[in-house]
Amino acid sequence: MSGASLVRSAVALGSDLLGLVLPLTCAGCGRGERSLCRTCLAAFGAPYRCEEDTVVLAAQDYAPALGLATWTTASYAGAARHAVLAWKSGARPDLGPVLTAVATRAGQDLGARLSLPQRSASAPADLLVVPAPSGWRRRVSRRLVAADLAAALARGLARGAGAEVWAADVLRRRGGSTHRLGAAARTRGHGAVRVVSALPAGVPVLIVDDVVTTGATIHASRRALVAAGAPVVGAFALAATPPPGRAAIPVLRDGPPPTC
Repeated sequence: MSGASLVRSAVALGSDLLGLVLPLTCAGCGRGERSLCRTCLAAFGAPYRCEEDTVVLAAQDYAPALGLATWTTASYAGAARHAVLAWKSGARPDLGPVLTAVATRAGQDLGARLSLPQRSASAPADLLVVPAPSGWRRRVSRRLVAADLAAALARGLARGAGAEVWAADVLRRRGGSTHRLGAAARTRGHGAVRVVSALPAGVPVLIVDDVVTTGATIHASRRALVAAGAPVVGAFALAATPPPGRAAIPVLRDGPPPTC
């Protein structure tokens, strides 16, 4: 390992340890002594469809219904946005178990509701869950948020559907980040995605990302997977940016919200 790699690993480890020893406050509201208080955690609710609110996914002719079926658990605003940003930045590694638990619960809910295609005799699994590609900086610093969410969602889907569900980190991005590009440029293929490992034949795929904004990353991921012969049946993101002028979707729950 090079000297630069050692330094980056030490910085990442220091961030993790710092998050363990400092007193906790809620990442959503800054109060309390938990990673997320009950009120802020309740911002992440039952999965709901969000593809019609994206610029890219709603414009693609994936199916008779508008867009590729895409689920999320929260509007990317307020407490949910603060929590996701704090986890993604590495400032709050303690949020990892809390937000991956949200993904597992969402997977259980979706698994109970989705009708997975009939598995062929040669297929090793009922569903493959694939995280959107992470940039090289995230890989170096070990902040693979989408991969952690994919693994957690796969666990929930397996429980909810009583099925064989695998998670596989097989996507990589060509070139740099696309976050500063407009939706049109991102859709045209800038920062395209590639598949770096063979996929099990005939197994449907569900794409996972941390946040869906325009839907360009999910669209590019789907395009790469389909080119590799994988049927993509849907996508999931922990949070979705609400369209301009629309308030965050209200969270409806049965009973009290879960604790951290």
